[in-house]
Amino acid sequence: MIPTKENLVQVIKADFDQLVIRICNRLQKISLTHYENIDFERHQEREEAFLSLICDALADQNDEPLKNHMIELANIRHNEGYALAEVQSAIDTIEDELWDTVIACGRPPDIIINMLHEVHRLMVLMRNQFAVSYAEKQVDVQKRMAKLKERFFIYRHDRQDLEKEKS
Repeated sequence: MIPTKENLVQVIKADFDQLVIRICNRLQKISLTHYENIDFERHQEREEAFLSLICDALADQNDEPLKNHMIELANIRHNEGYALAEVQSAIDTIEDELWDTVIACGRPPDIIINMLHEVHRLMVLMRNQFAVSYAEKQVDVQKRMAKLKERFFIYRHDRQDLEKEKS
């Protein structure tokens, strides 16, 4: 019997192009997000790379590249002004489409259940890593803003003192 991860890679690769198109179509329909403003071709590039990374992680049985990607992605999306909820919603969309693909693959029920479990495990891992990294970035920004406010307060206070001395 083929291991679950290998089965999942086969299922994803068998429907890869159509899976990417379905994900891209759904992402462009997420209202009031950055995703609805991205060109379809850019979506395709992103989702092809993302699904390829997932397949590689499954084939290599190594989650570290996914974790590292989510850390990098959190920094990029934070700097681009994406809200955490936007990216979490995109990950949910990808998970939904992967589930639909797995369910439709025609494999025996026990294999489908194991593949669905693996998809869910990966998505939870990615969601969590993204959220933690995004939150760390947000805390860093808040700390820098607090320091900037403090410096501005000192500057303003010093300016007021100088103006009083001049009077």
